[in-house]
Amino acid sequence: MLAATAVPRCLLAALALLAAGPAGSAATDTLAQGHQFVEAGGARLYVQVWGSGRPVVFLHGGLHHFDNSFGKQREEFARSHMVVGIDQRGHGHSPDDARPFSYQDMAEDTAAVIRALRLAPADIVGHSDGADVALILARNHPELVRRVAVSGANLRPGLPPEEVQVRLRWSAAQLAEFLPKFEARMPPNFRPEYEAVAPDGAGHWNAFLAKSYRLWLTPVVIDSAGLAAIQAPVLVIAGDKDFAPLEETAEIYRGIPGAQLFIVPGTGHATFSSKPAMVNAAILDFLDAP
Repeated sequence: MLAATAVPRCLLAALALLAAGPAGSAATDTLAQGHQFVEAGGARLYVQVWGSGRPVVFLHGGLHHFDNSFGKQREEFARSHMVVGIDQRGHGHSPDDARPFSYQDMAEDTAAVIRALRLAPADIVGHSDGADVALILARNHPELVRRVAVSGANLRPGLPPEEVQVRLRWSAAQLAEFLPKFEARMPPNFRPEYEAVAPDGAGHWNAFLAKSYRLWLTPVVIDSAGLAAIQAPVLVIAGDKDFAPLEETAEIYRGIPGAQLFIVPGTGHATFSSKPAMVNAAILDFLDAP
């Protein structure tokens, strides 16, 4: 973990949505099924809508998009809820722009989509980077969020703070030299899955990867005061062999008032794809509880 090519846990995690209206309003009930683009927060975000009922907004993990993060959730959740999947700026079908990636911007973009589609208060389900975004969204915009289920969230990069600072100061050339070493460790499907749908074209991959890496070096994703400020009920999920230590998952769980904890046995970071029946049941039970 501390070798020269060590990467932050949230980077490793990547390896393995104007006024708010009430849910069930006429606007929500008549949302077009399928995909659409929503202008939100200065970004053009690709949004998919499936099913009907109380909205559940899905926030994907790093280097991913809605389809390849939640392929085993969409149909089951859409039987009883409106599934709303967002591809964050520069991810999946959403075009990139010149701004660096940040969890704060992703949370604000998501808030803008929720307002634009009149989904509030919405349930939020996030994985990995999407879990971090979900927690920041719940902290910053309690009026938009009903309940939150997150899996694979982290608080810090998982590198010594001094190493994080060194890497944040890397020049573009130093980062470009490092990234092929990282990419060599990635599952072979990541790049072709990006290239198959990216509106910026296959040639944007290196810039996308570089911006993602700098995002994962965020020194503090959300602090203890931020966790304590979350008002929505939260279900904190992690695999028992997740990238973030169980102690960090427990820190998130203990830091959020009234949170619930679910550790998925025999599972790494990919809880949604490796144990979908177990995870889906736990999240639906949490979201639909009185």
